[in-house]
Amino acid sequence: MSMRGALPDSPPGSDSSLSDEFSKVALGPCTSPGWSDLPIDIILTILQRLELPQALAFASVCTTWRAAATAAGVPCCGPLILSWANHLKKTSFPQDECTALTCNWRHLLNVDKAYDVSFPHGCFVACCGASHGWLVLVNELSGLVLYNPFTTSMIPLPPVTDFSCVEVVYRSGGSSEHYLAAGITCHASSLGTWFYQKAVLSDSPSKGGDYTVMIIHCDSNWLSFVKAGQRKWQVASTIELSSRDRYADCAYHGGKFYTITVFGLVEKWDVDKLNGPTKEVVVAARHHLGPIFTRHLVPTPWGDLLGVSAILASGYSDGIRFQICKVDPNGCKKVSRKDLVDHALFLGLNHSSCLPIKNFPGLMDQCIYFCAPWMTQTCQYLNRLRCGWGGVRMYDLKRRKFGHALPFCCDSKGGINLHPTEVWITPNL
Repeated sequence: MSMRGALPDSPPGSDSSLSDEFSKVALGPCTSPGWSDLPIDIILTILQRLELPQALAFASVCTTWRAAATAAGVPCCGPLILSWANHLKKTSFPQDECTALTCNWRHLLNVDKAYDVSFPHGCFVACCGASHGWLVLVNELSGLVLYNPFTTSMIPLPPVTDFSCVEVVYRSGGSSEHYLAAGITCHASSLGTWFYQKAVLSDSPSKGGDYTVMIIHCDSNWLSFVKAGQRKWQVASTIELSSRDRYADCAYHGGKFYTITVFGLVEKWDVDKLNGPTKEVVVAARHHLGPIFTRHLVPTPWGDLLGVSAILASGYSDGIRFQICKVDPNGCKKVSRKDLVDHALFLGLNHSSCLPIKNFPGLMDQCIYFCAPWMTQTCQYLNRLRCGWGGVRMYDLKRRKFGHALPFCCDSKGGINLHPTEVWITPNL
């Protein structure tokens, strides 16, 4: 198993046939009593041949397998962090052939241990989202792919060439040579490293029903979506460049999609209308006294939708503070940290979430676990931060302290990397 440090005697790589077999088993309950009665040595041998996501799926099948997985060092099923920082450096140069990729996964309860997890050939150039246990990946042609690392299921989405802002430039023989987007000429595999800023799902594709994927893309001023089974992207809205505003985040809440812009405009979207998507302004844009780094929309277990802003604050020790408000048609209402007792927020490229800590032992309540999203419109403020930027951070609302939640390797050149390289993913098993 590629869970380095968990099982020292495990063989290198993974057995694909075993991985496929037990991924299928993990899709449903353990229906045969014979499975749970397997000898412990066989169960441990199987675990040695599974990578972390499949091992977590394996552990969810029955109590016997869960106990064996715990004994084998498989971490509990909580929020995981996926990092592709090393891979991003390689994609700076066009490659004639994409190979299978290995990324690092970490668990908050043991941040010093990294797990190697491989992805199928050609499906991972970058990542722009995580929802319901699924990742939204950019493939070698800069198209999007839904990928469930726990079951290895994969669903391709319509191609990037659907968008009018992307033009294919062909060779003399008729094959595609590169893309032209926003006035920039890009290799087929490099366009996707910056073209998509955020993607969220309305529901899990694992349920086999309807779901919709909404994306923020093209320098954060395009909003598009596609429904399950559709072959074309639909553009919901574009923001004029002259407005200087950009989409900052999107979320699915109460049966509708919501978006928020850098200027604070919150809109509710109905994408099920026969005549096309419609929108309703929930909160108007307004001027803010201090520079805003990021904005996120966070659905809560009790039915509220929160707006969370990271703000430059010279009076704070780290130079940054987080403001939390309840999104309300009558105006955003500030939320006290005490309203988040026994809960933690997870913000970033993922579908932002508010999780009860009782379900995930080891998490700190009244804390924001934060991965930097795309923020090209506000990057001019980053050099003014005393605590730096990047990596996986944790903001303690009680202490008003912003620090690293996971080990962080700074750029040796001291530069600011605007490309996100981490995403939270919570297994949905």
